[in-house]
Amino acid sequence: MATKARSPILPSNPKDPTGIDKLERGAILDFSRRLRKVRRAYIAALNRIPAEPIATNRKETENKRYAYRLDQYLLQSIMAGLDADLAAILLEGGEDHLWFFDAYVSVAAVRGTAQAFANLGQQSEAYRAGRGSVNQILASEPYRRRMAIIQARVFEDMEGFTATIKSAMSRVLTEGIGRGLNPLTIARNLTDQAGIEEGRARRIARSEVPMALRRARWDEAADAAEVYGLRTMELHLSALGRTTRATHAARHGKLFTRESVRDWYAVDGNSINCRCSQSEVMVDADGKPLVPSIIERANKTKEVMKERDYDWSKPKK
Repeated sequence: MATKARSPILPSNPKDPTGIDKLERGAILDFSRRLRKVRRAYIAALNRIPAEPIATNRKETENKRYAYRLDQYLLQSIMAGLDADLAAILLEGGEDHLWFFDAYVSVAAVRGTAQAFANLGQQSEAYRAGRGSVNQILASEPYRRRMAIIQARVFEDMEGFTATIKSAMSRVLTEGIGRGLNPLTIARNLTDQAGIEEGRARRIARSEVPMALRRARWDEAADAAEVYGLRTMELHLSALGRTTRATHAARHGKLFTRESVRDWYAVDGNSINCRCSQSEVMVDADGKPLVPSIIERANKTKEVMKERDYDWSKPKK
């Protein structure tokens, strides 16, 4: 007698389908802390430059022009010091142990692998028996190879982010000096620019951490298909919250091939600030789920969330 198919696992918290919102928030706080250090480093560099107000008839100290006694040697020394500060703060750990990768991205990948292991193991006895444990997967050559690729890419992205911050903050500093602005004004401008960079950092955390989890799940499902012959598709699960994009909500409760999911995330900024997840669902030769009720369960969640009348739930005009 054929064994009855067991249901895939859906997220326990539909508002956080990836299950790593706390990890993302931790990364955001870490970025914020580091960017405060960057801001302080630039303000400290500004304070190293002797400045004197230029005599005017104005009484308003704030509007006085300042003369900065800055020669090429001092400027080069200051900029070299800032380069070192930024590297120490934003690229801490270097390529082998970058803080963002070790503390957040790799952790998300491990959780994604564990989620895929639990989900596929529930649906397939052959997979569960063959894989043994999550630790066996993490110690495997294919997993280590995948993580090495991600690690290199994350470091490269962080190098680019660091270079962008250096360019923006240095421009604010040198332009302020060149215009003879009050040091207090330059310090405020540096603080404002750091705030802009913090927004970019938040986007990185909200994008890269969940993408690491999703990729880990896709990769494990792909490997399971190759090794154990599991036929699976990806069930899209949206957070269906206030900020959910209509195009993301529209995919909720639908099955897609892994390649089409990868392609979708690669275009139109779909990976940016995305809180969606996918769950591996075993299907038959026609692509129909072995447990049809899983689609009904996913859609029931969507119907409940529609009652909150978020923008994504409203019909297009």
